[in-house]
Amino acid sequence: MDIKIKEIGEFKREMELTLSYEDLIPHFNEAYEKYRKKAEIKGFRKGKAPLEYVKRLYGESIEYSATEDIANDEFGKYVDENKINVLGNPKLVDLDYKPKEKLYFKIEFEIMPEIVVENYKGIELTKKIAKIDDSALDEEINSINYRNSTKEIDGQAVDDDYIVTVDVQNLDETGNVLIGEKMSDLRIYLKNPSMGKSFLKALKNIKENEERIEDVEFDSEKPVKMKIHCKKVEKVLYPEMNEEYFKKITKDENVKTIEQFRENIKQDLLNYYNTYFVEELRNDAIDELIKLNDVSVPDIYVNTVLDGMVRDYKQELSHRKEKIDFDEEEFRKEKRTKAILSAKWYEIKNKIIKLENITLTEEDYKKFAETRTKKTNIPVDKLIQYFKSNERIQETILSDKLLDFIIDNAKITETEEVIKSENKEDKEDSKIII
Repeated sequence: MDIKIKEIGEFKREMELTLSYEDLIPHFNEAYEKYRKKAEIKGFRKGKAPLEYVKRLYGESIEYSATEDIANDEFGKYVDENKINVLGNPKLVDLDYKPKEKLYFKIEFEIMPEIVVENYKGIELTKKIAKIDDSALDEEINSINYRNSTKEIDGQAVDDDYIVTVDVQNLDETGNVLIGEKMSDLRIYLKNPSMGKSFLKALKNIKENEERIEDVEFDSEKPVKMKIHCKKVEKVLYPEMNEEYFKKITKDENVKTIEQFRENIKQDLLNYYNTYFVEELRNDAIDELIKLNDVSVPDIYVNTVLDGMVRDYKQELSHRKEKIDFDEEEFRKEKRTKAILSAKWYEIKNKIIKLENITLTEEDYKKFAETRTKKTNIPVDKLIQYFKSNERIQETILSDKLLDFIIDNAKITETEEVIKSENKEDKEDSKIII
């Protein structure tokens, strides 16, 4: 037997193996016997024909048919004996059998090389600590109050505590209607700053059934001439700021004054932003580990990550009502960089877990379950049982534990981040256009 292994790329290898006929005899004998057991030969019961008779009739054909299996068996044996980490499916690229002489075959395969990860302790990170500015607190309370307000039909929007429902038709410079540039039944809250000062000014003091033509500016663009038809005017009636309301919003019997209410909402905002900043810190840690340990990953591994991305996106599209054209090739191009980084992180993560012998304990499962029991209303012990049977969740818990280890061993500089109303990212609750 003659084996040659050649590197044909950073991760690609090529095996050339030649087996003499003597090497092949045990394989062929096994193939003869396997064929004999299922052969139906005239004059014999099924599977009872003499082996030598089978060889004489079908020997060469059986040998040719067995060569591919022999190649795969010998390749598998070599991989196992040499503890080679093969990725994906090996490819048989050449096979040549000369009867009674030898079998030659060539197989191409990819390997995951042993990576080196050394720089993961003492990495430098910056952790943001939130400080809530009064403007952000006021904005949040206004948003809460709006969500708990009632609406009353009125005839005219005399201030900005109104919602107006309008049809808007764009016009050309001479006042003619621009076909296809009409928006109907826009429900606009006059305190919504995202609408732009110019548009809100155009709606000032508007009455039900009133029609007006206004020049509206959007950012630095040229003013747009609009015909605005007001269909409905609603007065926003805010809830009374009393003890009953404070308890309803905070679910806390001890909140009885406006000062306590503001402090409660402020703590909620602090928790929200500090949780966000912790997640940001974890992502920064991942980015830093990838930068400090620039491992290479094979294409086959990157493509596996991309396959998962494509599968998830297709599933997301299947739940949408509107039909969206999906160009898978373009999607793969756009996501390839992200897939490479994900593949690198996966390898770095697993290497550190192995180096530090990080494993999951009962306490890890319990801690993870306790953070989710309120949302799911499922008892902690039931969640733990489910988590232990779900490999994907186990992977998540283990990744979280690893990142806690990285951050605990990092050099962290804390910096204060003042949250003002214009910096507040999550404005969904205060968006009033419907």
